Amino acid sequence: MLFERETVTPQGRLAAMEELFARVAARNDAVHEPGHVPVEALEAYGDLETPLRYMLEAASAGCKDRSRLAQLRKVEKCLNTLPEAVMTSLAAGPGENWLCMFRHLLQLHTLLTDAGIGTDAAEYATLLQKMVVLAEKVSQAAAVEISPASMFTLLLMQVEMQRINAPHRRRKAARKRRKAKARSSKKTATRKEA
Repeated sequence: MLFERETVTPQGRLAAMEELFARVAARNDAVHEPGHVPVEALEAYGDLETPLRYMLEAASAGCKDRSRLAQLRKVEKCLNTLPEAVMTSLAAGPGENWLCMFRHLLQLHTLLTDAGIGTDAAEYATLLQKMVVLAEKVSQAAAVEISPASMFTLLLMQVEMQRINAPHRRRKAARKRRKAKARSSKKTATRKEA
């Protein structure tokens, strides 16, 4: 038909969302060259890294438990690779790995809590605040600008990806098994009666 419209597929919707995100998240002002880290981001990294190094040294001093030492080494390795993640996030555009540093910070937080480094509530709150400040300073200078529009587009993309990748329920198979069990139990009951 002349006026027949084609419906949009889930992949088509996702592509449209990705295109919209690339448009609304691209920073209009000048972006730093790859490898350049603004002073504010360097200071925020230093504010986070220095106390974490002291905490790691204190936790590993005199520790003889191999599994705990392995966990502490994982934290240290994650902390050592954080500067590279910061530089990646600063230079990456909307279609690239701009979330690298944010994922890295999430992993660092998980490793720290798994390692059980002795922090009280105030130290933990301070540590979280330092992570937030680092994320903020990197985000302010990054090629991808986080704004209400880009955040909403990201959430739309996440929901669409969850819908596309939703696990299919296996109700029918379970129902069939239950019916088969019921039939077999009836057959056994009738055999016993006979």
